[in-house]
Amino acid sequence: MKTTLSNCLYVSAFTLLTLFSGNVFSEETSTTLDILTGHFSRESNNQKAAETTNNNIYIKIYPEQWIALLYVPYPYASKVSPDMIDQAFKNVKRVSETGSFTRDTFGALEEPATVHVEKYEMVKGQLQFQCGSINPCAIRFYDDYIELIKSGIINEHIIKFDHITQK
Repeated sequence: MKTTLSNCLYVSAFTLLTLFSGNVFSEETSTTLDILTGHFSRESNNQKAAETTNNNIYIKIYPEQWIALLYVPYPYASKVSPDMIDQAFKNVKRVSETGSFTRDTFGALEEPATVHVEKYEMVKGQLQFQCGSINPCAIRFYDDYIELIKSGIINEHIIKFDHITQK
């Protein structure tokens, strides 16, 4: 009788843990986003954040495990089109190598921009790469955008980037 009761308690506890862990897993970020198509544009490009930082920021993820962050100087950045950014990212591979900063027009822009190229790896469902701080930066994926997470002194800086694809 005692064994039956303890077995029933173990099964009940296991069932509850399984149910609660299912809720946690259902809240994970999406993996349906095709990260290799198009590029990503910072949500506040051409707004106050661009004026404050003096640039618009764009991200491109390449299949060879490269990630490129393109910093286009503001206010010129407000005049660039998604086609110009896509063309610049195509040409980045020709003039840059991983672990580098390159300043160029990349054959698509009228003013020089700076690109930071790094190798990335997937760690626990998010992309991680070196970004100039002690801790690596991370990218979390959602259905139609990504978040860039940079470690700060007090807390994390989370920046939303919208997915830009050609129609």
